[in-house]
Amino acid sequence: MSILRAAVGVGGLALAATLALIARSMRPHAPLPVLGEVPAFHLLDERGTPFTDVSMRDHVSVVDFIFTRCPSSCPLLTRRMADLQSRLTRDEGDVRLVSFSVDPENDTPPVLFKYAADAHADPARWSFITGGADDVQKAVVVGFKMSAAKIDRGANDYDVVHGDWFVLVDRKGAIRGYYPTGTDAEFATLVQDVRRLER
Repeated sequence: MSILRAAVGVGGLALAATLALIARSMRPHAPLPVLGEVPAFHLLDERGTPFTDVSMRDHVSVVDFIFTRCPSSCPLLTRRMADLQSRLTRDEGDVRLVSFSVDPENDTPPVLFKYAADAHADPARWSFITGGADDVQKAVVVGFKMSAAKIDRGANDYDVVHGDWFVLVDRKGAIRGYYPTGTDAEFATLVQDVRRLER
């Protein structure tokens, strides 16, 4: 009889622990914070079509900052965006991807058009943005609060240093998060939060 009581006791504890875990997983997440607003801007996409802050309304958007001549972090960022595009194409239909060039002097719409094609970007979902240098700087640095600076290397050459975070924006234009994506776990957090805003 004591063996039966012990078995029932252990079984009861296991059931209680399982129910507690299920209840915990069903608890709603705290809402994502509002960290700012998408700035007003008037720029161009890779087709030379006007692209403004209003273009991002009514869609959840993931924004990154790249330049086409970048040999280091930008190819990794673009691969992450391509991965995001393929994941979200299957599951979420209304998420937009937006890549701002931080080198607008070089990254004209035709240059970005080729870069987008090389990245297999779906033009209905992924836009590459450029414009006048001052306008881009204002949108990126002042608006999105992302670092970006041109560094003169001499002999008519320069480099651009910039932040490599992804920015998550909700349908109303509120900035809801900044995400590193260097590791799979960091990238998974971004994907999870995109899906939370999509619901």
